Amino acid sequence: MPRPEYRSVVFAGGGNRCTWQAGFWEVVAPALPLRPRVVAGVSAGAAIACCALAGRSRQALAHYDRELLKNPRNFYWGRLLKGRRPFPHLAIYRHALLTLLDAPALARLRAGPEVRVLLARPPAWSGALGGVALGFLAYTLEKHLRSPLHPELPARLGFRPQVVPLSDCATPEEAAELILASSCTPPVLPVMRRGGGPVLDGGLIDNVPLAALGPGDGPSLILLTRRYRPEQLSGHPGRTYVQPSRPVPAAKWDYTDPAALHAAFALGLADGQRFLEGGPAALQA
Repeated sequence: MPRPEYRSVVFAGGGNRCTWQAGFWEVVAPALPLRPRVVAGVSAGAAIACCALAGRSRQALAHYDRELLKNPRNFYWGRLLKGRRPFPHLAIYRHALLTLLDAPALARLRAGPEVRVLLARPPAWSGALGGVALGFLAYTLEKHLRSPLHPELPARLGFRPQVVPLSDCATPEEAAELILASSCTPPVLPVMRRGGGPVLDGGLIDNVPLAALGPGDGPSLILLTRRYRPEQLSGHPGRTYVQPSRPVPAAKWDYTDPAALHAAFALGLADGQRFLEGGPAALQA
């Protein structure tokens, strides 16, 4: 079955579920082959996109094997009682990004394709903490009531997208901070600031970040991380949506279970083969 030459690939957010995308990419990218001009990512999807493009997906799995085995809990009451952050995620995530997206990896990424990372800016009137509460309440409410492919309510409330090319990052530290900003999901990650103002998880604007693409960036292959109704995925000219064949067996922010990451990656490998054999319809049902 002939397939379009995808000019762009979109990596949706979804925390640990994004590991599915790494497995899918490992099978599909060399087989088609995928040579996008633009890759758009948000939150953990941006991290996975960078690891995949830099050839670091397997190294990422091995890294998290080591680090998560050292972390028995997702919340530490003792730290809270001492006035420290009780969540271990920020330190683990930052360390992984700095390790995996080192100078050689960043040089490979800067050579292309163009990687664009989506951030969300809260309304100026809301303040940082008010924006956090408002944004995640609106996102959660809309997701549970309508489960849209692309959220609308946060934008209606004044949240604004900011798209930052990874090529703007001159060092691994800058790249890590950009991806952390795109992943900013309080209270697990603290509110972050960029350019003098607060930023939040770009998924508040669009967890499937078409907002990072321009009108000439299609056709697009869009890698989701959770399942949607089949009728939502078809009938979009210039867009090929693919979703996991079953729910990804990894909790979004569980930093205690490396086996779940391997299961998510293995599902991506299997689904990549389904895509090659059956086309997009195999991952739209």
